[in-house]
Amino acid sequence: MPKKLVIQLSQEATEKYLAYASARVEAEVNADCEPCGSTIQVEIGPAHYGSIAYAKSGGDYTELGEAEVDIVEVD
Repeated sequence: MPKKLVIQLSQEATEKYLAYASARVEAEVNADCEPCGSTIQVEIGPAHYGSIAYAKSGGDYTELGEAEVDIVEVD
């Protein structure tokens, strides 16, 4: 049966991402630039370590927090 990977940010990580992305878009618009979007990186660890999400801009990373990663079967 086929499977898909489902990644869900925690509530805290989602709030941090929204604050990060909003500030970034506002700064780009104020600099008369077209907003370029955001990159999210998720480091998937063994179950007992959990997974962590980061926002990335250039070479800078901002830790967002926990991410839940599941493999689910699809029809």
